[in-house]
Amino acid sequence: MWSKGRSFDNAVVIGFQEGCLYRLKGKAEQAMVQSTVSPSKLWHQRLAHIHYKALPAVSKVVNGLPELKDGKEGVCRGCAKGKNVKNSFPGSDSRAKRILDIIHSDVCGQMSTTSLSGYVYYVIFIHDYSRKCWIYFLKAKDEVSSKFKEFKEMIENHSEKCIKTLRSDNGGEFTSNEFSEICKKAGIKRELTSPYNP
Repeated sequence: MWSKGRSFDNAVVIGFQEGCLYRLKGKAEQAMVQSTVSPSKLWHQRLAHIHYKALPAVSKVVNGLPELKDGKEGVCRGCAKGKNVKNSFPGSDSRAKRILDIIHSDVCGQMSTTSLSGYVYYVIFIHDYSRKCWIYFLKAKDEVSSKFKEFKEMIENHSEKCIKTLRSDNGGEFTSNEFSEICKKAGIKRELTSPYNP
């Protein structure tokens, strides 16, 4: 080691190289470690975790890349995390057997762009039996109760049946006192799911 601006002749020896490591002279308080990464692993990471078997073909096509082997050294942590997904939900037998047995509902928004009429949310009602959807646009989330009343009156009038179950997430628009009171008066059973899950 030598000071900046000085020549190699003024160098001071502080350690000796042993393989890929340097052993310090004297009593070492901290170890210095050199880490080496194989060219295949390095280029696998640089090329967006391309499959190891594709590396030799890439090195033949691209100028400036070293000759790469398809040898994989262990499991790439990034690839393993990328392939790790949430377990799927088990199948459900709770499908509706008759008209208006189950209605699913959710609110989407706030949209990044306001519509020409000033809407930034929408509430969707999905009929479980037929999978038919009704969408109502909203300017604020507190309109969900009034839109549900409107939907309920329309669908019950057309079908001459009553909504039996409403399935929604635990969002504040569905758990408000006003919304709960509407369902209670109509005798609608509530099923609340966890947010961001089917």
